[in-house]
Order: sequence, then C-alpha cells, then structure tokens
Amino acid sequence: MSNNVSNKSTPPLTLRLRVTPHASANAIVGWLGDTREELSLKVTAVAEGGKANAAVIQLLARELKIPKSAVSIQRGETSRHKLVAIDIDHEVFNTWLEQF
Repeated sequence: MSNNVSNKSTPPLTLRLRVTPHASANAIVGWLGDTREELSLKVTAVAEGGKANAAVIQLLARELKIPKSAVSIQRGETSRHKLVAIDIDHEVFNTWLEQF
C-alpha cells in the first residue's frame, strides 16, 4: 500500500478541499468550478470531535493507496474548507487527479 508514498527528500503536496459531512456516502465528488482549485468530498461522519476529519484522511488514503499517516490536515480542522498535505509521489498524485 505504501508504494505510492514519496521519498522523504520530496516535500508533501497540498490539496484544497471542500468537505460535506454527514453525507449518505463517502465520495470524492470532483472539482468545484472551472478553476480546479478546490476538490469536493463527501463523508458520512458528522463534524464533531474530529470524526469528519478522520473520515477525510481515511478516504484520501484509501483512494490514493497510501497509509493514513501520509495524509494530514494543515488548515481548516473546524471548517468545511481544508488544506491537506499528502506525502505521495508527485507523478502518482497528478495521474490520480486527472480523473476528476
């Protein structure tokens, strides 16, 4: 699972998210608008006690096939708008993003 994680000499990539908690399913919805600046995610967890944040980390780790420890929330822990850092190979990440 960790074969997509970058080597430690490469800085983590960042991704801006808009998270909708308490949704009917966990899903990556797609880009908001035409600018591709913010990716929309839905998680079933409620936004209390860090449950939605944990669900975001789990969803991204599963989709990117990396350990949860490779994903961290840098900004927006109490907001729907988040900035996450992802320790992943840049080519793998860019290829993954192309599907949205």
